[in-house]
Amino acid sequence: MHTALAKKFSWEPTEAILKNSRLTEFLNFVNAEDYDALEQKSTQDPGWLWDNVIRFADFKFFKPYEKIMDDTKGPAWTRWCVGGTTNVVLNCIDRYRDTPIYDKTFMIWEGENGANKELTYKEFDAQVCKFANVLKEFGYQKGDVLGLYMPQVPETYVAYFAIIKIGGIVLPLFSGFGPQAVFERLALADAKGIVTVDATYRKGKLIHMKNVIADGIGKVPSIEHVITVKHADSDCKWNQKRDYWWHELVEDQTADAQTVEMGAEDPTVIHFTSGTTGTPKGCIYTHIGLIAKMVFDQGILTDFRDTDRHFCMADMGWMVGSKSATIASVHGGSMLVAEGVPDYPEPGRYWKLIEKHQVTWVELAPALIRGQMAHGDQKVLQYNLDSLRIVCTGGEPWTEKPWQWLFTKVGKNKVPIMNSAGGTEVSGSILLCCLHRPLKVGSFNAPIPGMGADIVNNRGQVVKTGEMGELVMRHSSIGLTKSLWKDDERYFENYWNVIPNLWVHGDLASRDEDGHWYLHGRSDDIIKVSGKRVGPAEIENIIMQTGKVSGVAVVGIPDPMKGSEIMAACVTMPDVEPGEDLADEFIQFITQSLGKSFKPKKILFVNDLPKTRNMKIMRRAVKAALTGDSLGDTSSLVNPDSLNEIGRVALNTDIGK
Repeated sequence: MHTALAKKFSWEPTEAILKNSRLTEFLNFVNAEDYDALEQKSTQDPGWLWDNVIRFADFKFFKPYEKIMDDTKGPAWTRWCVGGTTNVVLNCIDRYRDTPIYDKTFMIWEGENGANKELTYKEFDAQVCKFANVLKEFGYQKGDVLGLYMPQVPETYVAYFAIIKIGGIVLPLFSGFGPQAVFERLALADAKGIVTVDATYRKGKLIHMKNVIADGIGKVPSIEHVITVKHADSDCKWNQKRDYWWHELVEDQTADAQTVEMGAEDPTVIHFTSGTTGTPKGCIYTHIGLIAKMVFDQGILTDFRDTDRHFCMADMGWMVGSKSATIASVHGGSMLVAEGVPDYPEPGRYWKLIEKHQVTWVELAPALIRGQMAHGDQKVLQYNLDSLRIVCTGGEPWTEKPWQWLFTKVGKNKVPIMNSAGGTEVSGSILLCCLHRPLKVGSFNAPIPGMGADIVNNRGQVVKTGEMGELVMRHSSIGLTKSLWKDDERYFENYWNVIPNLWVHGDLASRDEDGHWYLHGRSDDIIKVSGKRVGPAEIENIIMQTGKVSGVAVVGIPDPMKGSEIMAACVTMPDVEPGEDLADEFIQFITQSLGKSFKPKKILFVNDLPKTRNMKIMRRAVKAALTGDSLGDTSSLVNPDSLNEIGRVALNTDIGK
């Protein structure tokens, strides 16, 4: 590294990287001089960019599109690949038939107990076809929604692609969800069926996933079938009219099935993401949008190749699950799937997996690194991680210490950390680190071309260098959610009408003098616990259902390991006695409903909550009072004295210290 850059930047691209990267290949393909030129041209004409991405990747269509982009109804309602028909499976599996890639390893799976399974593209395709034939025999067809309540096992990905193959819509559900969270999302999506497992292993214990939903699934009127994978050979509750074993259904099926021709912008996946108010929001991925975004973000900009092996331990229930399913497959690469957690049965399991399976391209969140740091340096240093060439990160802002630990201890000061920022709604990223620019701790060295990224104040004016503002997009993107599931009005009001004619992403951002971007947390109240998003309203509703509180405010407070911890401030009903027993009751109710991942750190009881003149609880002020941060403008509150009590309670419980 040049001496002048060493003081400012942590990593600098070599001449070999600049010459041989896939980004350079793409720049040559579109005849762009450099990244700046690509960004400028893409901002002026995003259709030009995505048309070239599609041609560069040689996407397959049943019927070619007539027009790449149509925004005549406004940016919120932009249409892509108008008139074209395709299918994710056509581009991720079918295209490799009669090619050398078809006999290449696609998936390596390793269970927490050490069990292994390996599938070639051909073998995986056969399993997808068999399960697709099962679904067709059940009568499922184009447009039907099917839920996946699954851990990280091969059948999760088989089911994912089989549903898409028949023209269905996949509804991935976090494997740690409790029954209420599962049923609510199934009902919102009008799901007709669900695929689950008898049980999965987590830290040596059996988690009986089928039993979690067995008693209440009948209350979701749209559900017709529950298909269960016998993974752990565990007993589970059974309904003879509704339940079926996966292995019995597929054993006599043929290993060939037709991939259904779909409109390029037909829905293919619904990923629910939490909002600050109301029910979870159903983000809709399209056939062309999902794969185009994966090819550009992960293939062209972060250099994934057909020789790479992808590894991400994120659950299928989050949008990273769809990324994991499609990154390797759309590029003809391979993927490692690992059941369980990164640090069991041994603290260094995560690094052992990378060494054992020669992972080259890994995707992780800062929360994982904070957890690994707690085990000590030796747990990573004992493994040979020389196979790694790219580390992609996202999910939450970095702090310096874990970023440096990842860069020095894992990457040996050589492997670039390709940080990205985006979310479920954009099926990928708005900001990232590209290989052609140097890296700083925790920054994003470039906006993604074609997204129209900018930082503005609440009047839509561009902020100055170093100032904080709202991260926005000035036009639509091909991977952007197609409205929200059955809720066009909420989609427009939540994203495109906060600051008219701009997509407001909900993140606070800034730019420095070198053009590096930074995130400073959510501008709304969304809580991220170890990278998992939850809306405060979802937890508040559960507490309110007890009938024992008249008001509740749920917020996320900073935590060095998880990023955020969940806190709840409650006002009890007059005849209810607050105390530890009641707090424990609420915590148990929340974990039973949503899962242990969303267990609150503390339930506090207060006499009042800060409210605006229209009686809306101001969560921002509650959070500030709990953490001791500046309260900011409280002029809109009718009861600002309530914050003093919250602050005193926080100090008495060591929260605000």
